Amino acid sequence: MGRLTIDGTLNLAQFWPDGESDADTAKVVIDVGPGAVRYQPLGQSPQPTTAYEGAFVKVYGSPKLVIKDDKLTVRLQGIDAPELHLQPQSMKGTKYKGQDLGSLRGTGLVKKYRQDQGETATVRLAQYLGTLGPSPVSCQFVTEVVDDEGPGDAIDKYGRFVGNVRVNNVDINLEILRRGWAVVALYNSMRRAEMEECLNAWNIGRNAPSGIVKYLTKTIAAFEPDLLYRGAADTEVQQEGTRRFIHPKLYRRQCTWWAYRKHGTFKSGFDTFLTLSEHDVFYELDDYLDDAPHVAVQVPIEKMVKNGKEVVYRPDEVVFKDAPSKLYGPDGEELEQW
Repeated sequence: MGRLTIDGTLNLAQFWPDGESDADTAKVVIDVGPGAVRYQPLGQSPQPTTAYEGAFVKVYGSPKLVIKDDKLTVRLQGIDAPELHLQPQSMKGTKYKGQDLGSLRGTGLVKKYRQDQGETATVRLAQYLGTLGPSPVSCQFVTEVVDDEGPGDAIDKYGRFVGNVRVNNVDINLEILRRGWAVVALYNSMRRAEMEECLNAWNIGRNAPSGIVKYLTKTIAAFEPDLLYRGAADTEVQQEGTRRFIHPKLYRRQCTWWAYRKHGTFKSGFDTFLTLSEHDVFYELDDYLDDAPHVAVQVPIEKMVKNGKEVVYRPDEVVFKDAPSKLYGPDGEELEQW
């Protein structure tokens, strides 16, 4: 087991309403000085690495640099905040009853939708970060990686670095959970100790006074297409009060389902829609921790929902399976070694 560390700065203007970052994704501006990106193999000292220079992933077939103009995107590990500006995903190539669902392009349905509490969570995080120092604040990205899986072990399929961000020795991921600004989200790419840290923080934050997760509901209400992202032209922070929201992972799928149903391409219920992706699975947490990960039973995501209207599992009862990703070097060859 090795460790990847990246020193950088966090510009607080990136967070809504000034920017578009939400409470679980942040852009980190990398310090370009020597040694900003360091890799530490197990039992050795950390050393600067250039493994990510010119490295890219393929997103829908197109190359995407993981570090561009000295900037990278971090997916904060272990958390999932209410969506702030979600667009329905294209299901082109996915068939139902023998028919390709096709694209939503040109339908007028590809908008930036949001969940209740998404604005509140983001604003409270930005305000808290502002107490840690003037913007841009110095930060450090840290993630544990499997030595023999190479640099790609730190990257997800969208080219985001997955791990924790620290500011003034404060682990922002865990602080977000402790303050109840995001739902705990465990993935099989996480180590057991990382999961336990997140669960402990989550148990503290579930009833935090300024938290929003106490408004998480198991009832899947009708999708609200009029609840849209509000950009710079309309940045007055509205009070979201006690408005309820469902697990963001399910909301993302509900959004796409609603769009295809509205378009008339898919006419069945939400629970049926969840069956379309056979690789969209999770593990029950107890099963995953008790058994070796390769032995634990994979559960299709449609089992999270009953009758299309009720969420069966709590966030702290599941471990989601991360989608596989591949990282390529400037020569187009897959990066498998540091």
